[in-house]
Amino acid sequence: MKRCRACFVIAASCGVLAVLAACGYHHDHYYPPPSPPPSGDGASPTGLIQGTDGNFYGTTNYGGRYGAGTFFRVTPAGAETLLYSFVGGPADGAAPDGVIEGADGNFYGATSNGGSGPCPFGCGTVFKITPDGAETVLYFFGGAADGGAPNGLIQGTDGNFYGTTAFGGQFNTFCNQQGCGVVFRVTPAGVESALYAFVGGQNDGALAASVIQGSDGNFYGTTQYGGSGNAGTVFKVTPTGTESVLHSFAGGSDGALPQLPLTQGSDGNLYGTTPYGGKNGNGVVFRVTPAGAETVLYAFAGTNSDGANPFTAMVQGSDGNLYGTTSSGGDGACAGGCGSVFRITTAGVESTLYLFAPSASTGAQPPGPSALIQGTDGNFYGTTSAGGQFGSGTLFRLTPAGAETVLYSFGATA
Repeated sequence: MKRCRACFVIAASCGVLAVLAACGYHHDHYYPPPSPPPSGDGASPTGLIQGTDGNFYGTTNYGGRYGAGTFFRVTPAGAETLLYSFVGGPADGAAPDGVIEGADGNFYGATSNGGSGPCPFGCGTVFKITPDGAETVLYFFGGAADGGAPNGLIQGTDGNFYGTTAFGGQFNTFCNQQGCGVVFRVTPAGVESALYAFVGGQNDGALAASVIQGSDGNFYGTTQYGGSGNAGTVFKVTPTGTESVLHSFAGGSDGALPQLPLTQGSDGNLYGTTPYGGKNGNGVVFRVTPAGAETVLYAFAGTNSDGANPFTAMVQGSDGNLYGTTSSGGDGACAGGCGSVFRITTAGVESTLYLFAPSASTGAQPPGPSALIQGTDGNFYGTTSAGGQFGSGTLFRLTPAGAETVLYSFGATA
């Protein structure tokens, strides 16, 4: 999941969509996916949660019966069950971006591909899946005012579902006539409305990551482009659709191109990562207050003992520290490094807990929409998009002391 490090510089003078075509959109699966395995249990896992039953649930970008991704369950002991294979095409989604467990006990999520509309591979869907694997598409995006290519889903305190799309909404030259994306709401009955349409440029963002709902009831997120430096923004949207830019990234020593959801800390501040900017362009961990004051807490070095290019959201552990992964840095046996798991205090003191390495027993390169979660047992769980027994990714457990165990390897053809 490598990116052109000059992307945000190019974006300053080119249409965003033209830049994406050259440098790679932050959802790699938006462009033609690799050839899927002939059947299999899925490849390149993209999301992980722990259900109320104690099991782990998630999705894979590819693989499954139709090569369009899967929804799976893995027990804490590592036994996997394939619950649903996405079909793709005009009647179903493809390339799911993880799931959440709804208040009703069902699972909900979004696919960035599939369905119909003017998007190259379909404009995506919002779906519901029962615990036994019965899937229903709640909404098909049209790629117009309603948005296209959604980036994940949350359930708000009002019971509705919220997220963002990469495209659709407002159409202008900044976003290369494809639309700058929207913040949307979908009711449990499948009624969609666009709360806010991004416009890009110096005063607004474009290409948003999925939102979180803050303790004040507002929604917060990041955009990959736009803002005064055209290196992305942190934004707030009220439940009634009023948007404000809290921070514009400047690149350089500041972060650049944020691409994943924020985390609200127990102190009320917002924490996140950017894959670029900072020391040698290797990315940063940042903090933004609700008033919009930004602080770079840590700049990754990208050495053989430190990570680089964090492409996942962070989780705040029960000890108050923040935990996350990097897609590069660390072991040089992978091109650019195999990635790492890191811990950072809210004061900015960072330590590397684990360095991934390419082997059949350990995953390699853990980037993607999936972030770490802390299980009810206190350990951390996550996925890698590559590595493992079949090279298609893993589900792993990591103790707070940094001992890693692969619970399951994806890509089995049976």
